[in-house]
Amino acid sequence: MSFIQKLIYSINIIAVIALLLAYLSPYVNPNITWFFSFFGLGYPMLLVVNIAFVLFWLVTKARYAMLSIVVIAIGYNCIFRTIGFNAPKKVEEGFSVMSYNIGGTSHHFSAKNKKAKIAEFNSLIRKQSPDIVCLQERKEFMIPILDNIFKGYKTYVDPEKKTCIYSKLPIIDHGIISFDTPYHSASWVDVDYKNNSYRIYGVHLSSNKVPNLVDNLNEIIDESVYVLDKYSIHAVKRVEQLDIIMKHAESSPYPVLITGDFNDMPQSYTYRKISQAYCDAFIDHGNGIGKTQKTNLPGLRIDYAFGDKDIDILDHKILVADLSDHSPIITTIQ
Repeated sequence: MSFIQKLIYSINIIAVIALLLAYLSPYVNPNITWFFSFFGLGYPMLLVVNIAFVLFWLVTKARYAMLSIVVIAIGYNCIFRTIGFNAPKKVEEGFSVMSYNIGGTSHHFSAKNKKAKIAEFNSLIRKQSPDIVCLQERKEFMIPILDNIFKGYKTYVDPEKKTCIYSKLPIIDHGIISFDTPYHSASWVDVDYKNNSYRIYGVHLSSNKVPNLVDNLNEIIDESVYVLDKYSIHAVKRVEQLDIIMKHAESSPYPVLITGDFNDMPQSYTYRKISQAYCDAFIDHGNGIGKTQKTNLPGLRIDYAFGDKDIDILDHKILVADLSDHSPIITTIQ
């Protein structure tokens, strides 16, 4: 093995260790340490790096590819949370629930070309025609615009909260779970569909402020240091907020769907906690790379729909829309 190959193999070992730490992330509460959580955040990138090492060694010295192959195989289940292998389908029954973080839309709705962007948003809603829409990061000035877009929907909007739910289905009851900031909360509605009742939560958990990585190395370093500094605080908050939501959901007299912006990856303690009690719709119905956050980081899926065992999920899609820094997701329920 040449010096260059030894150097590359040393880097390969570091990448393997980092991937193993990412596997441990869901099992370590960030209240104890955020260290593993940060590797969980980077899981998609670490997977891609290890696959690249496998390809490199297969071309040069095949036996050295086994290191990354074995470690990737150890965590093969994690791949199904990042990539959907289900065939696309068209579902014409049931009712649909859309979740959409529209924080990136706010500047469009106040820009010079706002009429075109509002029309684009309206077109998205008309095309998908969701029965229920859970929004996150809705700003107060947007309420009249959204009310006009969602004509025919019922809602109870608290102007001081950034989550809200619009529903075509009759609303039996409604409420909001407040956290320590107006930017993060959980709205909920009980709705009636064909003489059956369901509870839908639209949630927004504490944000990481993950940077949209750029080509400038200094900016990447500066932004990464910022993330490291803040990540532990927000990771702990998300666990606390999720505990409150799940405790509230336990008292629901109806089947529950919890959807929204969780600001955490599938390789996280938060994800493992809720996925032990609820089913991730993407696992059984998702197709392609699960990416809902629009950054240069691969596979950043932080928007989810979780249904309990009494809800029959028929479909789940990540939609294409160039309106916000998130992609909308839509889940169809029988």
